[in-house]
Amino acid sequence: MNTTRPAIGIDFGGTSIKSAVVHDGRLLAHGEPIDTEHFPNKNALLDEILRVIAALRAQHPEVAAIGVGLPGFVDSVNGIVHELTNVTGWDEVPLRAILTERTGLAAIIENDAKAMAYGEWKYGAAQNGRNVICITLGTGVGGGLILDGRLYRGAQLAAGEIGHASIDYRGVPGPYGDRGGLEEYVGNHQIAQRAAEMYRDAGHDVPVEKCTPRDLEIAARDGDPVALAMWDRVGAEIGCALVNAIWILNPDAIVIGGGVAKAGDLLFEPIRRIVEKRTDPLFHENLRIVPAALGNEAGMIGCATLAAEAAGQG
Repeated sequence: MNTTRPAIGIDFGGTSIKSAVVHDGRLLAHGEPIDTEHFPNKNALLDEILRVIAALRAQHPEVAAIGVGLPGFVDSVNGIVHELTNVTGWDEVPLRAILTERTGLAAIIENDAKAMAYGEWKYGAAQNGRNVICITLGTGVGGGLILDGRLYRGAQLAAGEIGHASIDYRGVPGPYGDRGGLEEYVGNHQIAQRAAEMYRDAGHDVPVEKCTPRDLEIAARDGDPVALAMWDRVGAEIGCALVNAIWILNPDAIVIGGGVAKAGDLLFEPIRRIVEKRTDPLFHENLRIVPAALGNEAGMIGCATLAAEAAGQG
């Protein structure tokens, strides 16, 4: 029997912050969304987060802990935010200590993709898996690993960054001196730019703004050959990155989430084709490659669950 008490899960995105009270994978109450652009500095944003936490606790005073998933490099052991993606002023912030001091509750922080992976493993598409790769496809490409039934963080707590894994050592330059990182090809903006170029090469003037993954999904389902070719290319590129991880980790499941994954079979079919073509049957015959099940709630569920467990409630 699960004896965990509810916890608050906070998904700290680049432009918005979502929160909820979570118990055993179920959302009991949603917090008021926060638009990060409306707050001029870190302290003002922290005050707003604490206000939302207080409002959720008023509804559910039994809350035992707080978990925050953040996009960037975080020290989940010492509770320090080293650097946030797309949010300035959050360098070397002792966020766990701040939350505990201001609320009196136990708190944890975690990378948002790892929180998503944990949520999907505990309550979503990767339930019952022992070795799982989770990736999230959006503005960037994030990842998390469950190895031997545990969230794997790595020596510097940063494992799972499949978005920076190279699919071409002579390819597009990346932010850390690498080349050919997956994210440089299949991030939202990169997909749109490449699709616009493909349309131009085919003699069509389609602006980048009309080449979002959603636009390309609609066009592909209507039989547009450029959009179909773009999805085939994106799926193959993701598949190549996953092949490398499959050879190394031999997972029993791969969960793919994020906005780009909403393209469904347009994306998953070329991924599966590449995986089957480039790995031995031993590695892919029993491998499940599945869409994430928890949607935008995965991060909140994952970090709330981590927080409840860390608080010693289960």
